[in-house]
Amino acid sequence: MKIPFWVFLVVVIAIPATLYLVQYLRMRRAQKKGLALYATVMSVAPVKFLGKVSEMLQIRMSIQEPGEKLREVSLRSRVGPGQRIVPGAILAVVVDPTNPKRVYPAGPDAMNRMTLTGSREQRRAISKQRR
Repeated sequence: MKIPFWVFLVVVIAIPATLYLVQYLRMRRAQKKGLALYATVMSVAPVKFLGKVSEMLQIRMSIQEPGEKLREVSLRSRVGPGQRIVPGAILAVVVDPTNPKRVYPAGPDAMNRMTLTGSREQRRAISKQRR
């Protein structure tokens, strides 16, 4: 039994497109309904794809949800050519409401409902920067 080439081509195109769509819908739901927090960058490492360094970075961060302990999360994100992320920097992220291990970079609508957490000194410093 021979499988036509077009069936193979449709499957090869449909699977990555479906996975991208699912990931995109998760991110949109998190932007609307997720908890928006500030995260402190702990380390940054380049991500390799097929043996070559890509423009993606693996960013390890620590976040603290209200009433919870400090925990570590990881995020893969593209970084623009003029942008630098260094350890100790503070980034705005959104925690997925269905799976708290997933975090996404915060969008403009999520920035309006940002929750300040951390020590008193950190909250004061962030609130001064926002003014």
